[in-house]
Amino acid sequence: MPPTEPRHSQPADLAVFLERWPWYRALPVELRSLMLETTTERTAEAGEYIARAGEPCLHWYGLSRGFLQMYVLAADGSETTLYCLREGEWGGDGSLLKKELRRYDLRALTPSHIFLVPATTFETLRQSSIPFNHFLCEILNERMGTFVGMLEASRLLGPEMRVARGLLMLANSVSSDAQELSIPQHELALICGLSRQRVNMALSEFRRVGFVRNDPHKGILLVDVPRLRAYVVSGDGSTQEHDRHAG
Repeated sequence: MPPTEPRHSQPADLAVFLERWPWYRALPVELRSLMLETTTERTAEAGEYIARAGEPCLHWYGLSRGFLQMYVLAADGSETTLYCLREGEWGGDGSLLKKELRRYDLRALTPSHIFLVPATTFETLRQSSIPFNHFLCEILNERMGTFVGMLEASRLLGPEMRVARGLLMLANSVSSDAQELSIPQHELALICGLSRQRVNMALSEFRRVGFVRNDPHKGILLVDVPRLRAYVVSGDGSTQEHDRHAG
């Protein structure tokens, strides 16, 4: 799908979104005002591009709703997912810090609502706020852990473990309860680097042992995050032991 013109509007919900973050609440009044005055928002339908590889990096992205996929295309047209931003996360900071052209495409996996912080505002915060820099270190470290885990899964582990890690990337992996995910199965397959058939087989096994279940009325996948996380941490790629504990 070709990129469309961003649909910008006044960020009426921006203050509510920003107040969630300790780094924002720690900013002096003038920097909080700068965020509110310069940040815009847009909505995107599933499949719409937010930014393209090779373009200048103009914004830091705060995702208030939906999923965004960071991915690269190979010469043969195959896709490799680098990361998926989920609701409540920030992204695009790495490219801004390196001050280079964007190396990946960024598109909406689901209908999304995004706040766009200009690069100049991002740099002002980075130069002025220690809490903001601490926050950047935290999210970059978390993202690096996800990258390493997905690389390990793609090189060394079986399909079930790759699907499990993909689901945890989409969910809040530190959550202590079940979470609802609304993600098309073909998009999950792209994220995991597997065929739709192989992802379906893995999900069927996860349903059997109770890691996930479907809500036919909502068209969503309910993920038991603690059990799925325990399965990934065990690293053995087998659901049998978890099946016995469930029984």
